[in-house]
Amino acid sequence: MNYLRYTGVFLGIAILSALVVLALNTWAGAQLGSSGQLLAPAMIAALLEGRAFVRDEARGPNLSETWNFVLLATILAVSLNVTLSYAGSQLIPAASAQSIAPVGTRGFWILLGVHALVYLLANRFFLGLGARNEETRRNGAGTQ
Repeated sequence: MNYLRYTGVFLGIAILSALVVLALNTWAGAQLGSSGQLLAPAMIAALLEGRAFVRDEARGPNLSETWNFVLLATILAVSLNVTLSYAGSQLIPAASAQSIAPVGTRGFWILLGVHALVYLLANRFFLGLGARNEETRRNGAGTQ
């Protein structure tokens, strides 16, 4: 699995979605944004990694490969999320809405744990989904 590609997709989707929401909020005077905005980058990055693995290896990932990727991708996603939330709020004050709890507080650790669990589940589900979809596409294309 390619962690650099995962990181690039994650950052690209996270930054693009933040800019789109910021632009829509400014333009429409709305208060758009949700927790889904935090989850979508990991979902899309894991889905694309699953597909890319099957394209590159001509097989689905085994259980060990899957969990190794999922654990490392979860650490990456949590780290990137914290970095974007806190460092990004210095550059774009509107991004501070994501940094709900001050670093080091009990609330921060609880939210970090919840985010880690959600990222773990999303990475696991969407990596498998991407791999299965690519395998189905490959097998279906060969039978026609």
